[in-house]
Amino acid sequence: MKILATGAYETDYNRTLVIFNGLKKSADVELIEFPYSKKGGVDVRLLKQKCDEADFVFIPSFCHADVRKIKRLTNTPVVFDPLISRYLTKVFDYKKVWKYSPRALKNFYKDKIAMGLADVIFCDTHAHLKYFEETIGIDPSKMHVLPVGVNTDEFKPILAKQSSVENFTVGFYGSFIPLQGADKIVEAANILREEHINFEMIGEGVECRRVKKLAIEKHQLSKVTFTGKVPYEELNAAINKFDICLGIFGGTQKANLVIPNKVYHYAGIRKPIITQDSVGIREIFTHEENVILTSTEPSEIAEQILRLKSDEVLRDKIANNAYVKITEEFNEIKIAEMFINALK
Repeated sequence: MKILATGAYETDYNRTLVIFNGLKKSADVELIEFPYSKKGGVDVRLLKQKCDEADFVFIPSFCHADVRKIKRLTNTPVVFDPLISRYLTKVFDYKKVWKYSPRALKNFYKDKIAMGLADVIFCDTHAHLKYFEETIGIDPSKMHVLPVGVNTDEFKPILAKQSSVENFTVGFYGSFIPLQGADKIVEAANILREEHINFEMIGEGVECRRVKKLAIEKHQLSKVTFTGKVPYEELNAAINKFDICLGIFGGTQKANLVIPNKVYHYAGIRKPIITQDSVGIREIFTHEENVILTSTEPSEIAEQILRLKSDEVLRDKIANNAYVKITEEFNEIKIAEMFINALK
């Protein structure tokens, strides 16, 4: 099976890397990568030639605008992995677009047209698939669930950290977007300010400045560290230093539908995870078996952090069960198999 991956996609985005790495390990697939820049454009004749020579054209995450372009060029079946709804993200998650505005309608139709034209659509969760069907009006017969998964070559346990009362770290990494609820983590840290717990927050993004002000200026928290952006290749080592890992706590509609990259990474590194209870997360993870699920209330997040800190047996159970579940069922090879089977 010859698959051409093309579009103005992010070549280093985690979701795409998991799919690509898995496909490259498959003896049944020849993967050809042909990304292009939104600004620089593309040689249309060369793109058409490559599309026509492939069995499938795969357009990775966020490339809604590229679907129409590719469909005009070729009759080769187009496989699209939107990952997000632009309408849901812009209007209800970021809340930067009024839901009855022309811009909201424009984003709705970016979803509708791209997914309507694609021959095969991948969704990261059943909850997201249901949203695309019921809200955007996409035919469910051409949609398939393809979990995000994890690259086990890149995210894996290193030497176990030796924790102590004074050296206990609760960690988070992300892009500080609304669905992640990083401010809830800071509020939980404030509740736990007298405890021997250090918080490390890795990453940058739209809400980072506001969250920093909350921690530093409002609460004057000395045990919360903002590390900034860590290169992808250094992320595994950084997460390995955490004793407990925090997922998302945004409480938004989008947060209810997804299982974020970080949760798969934490599990692949064999770390105990605390994250928001949601429809999406429960598709794969089970409360108190391989994850600790909470509300988005800082007081409950803080309570669960203290609970795990004081119970090493429970920490190990959650971490080990998550590790086995994800590395055996949702590694890059398993994700590629699901991808290939859907196309077959």
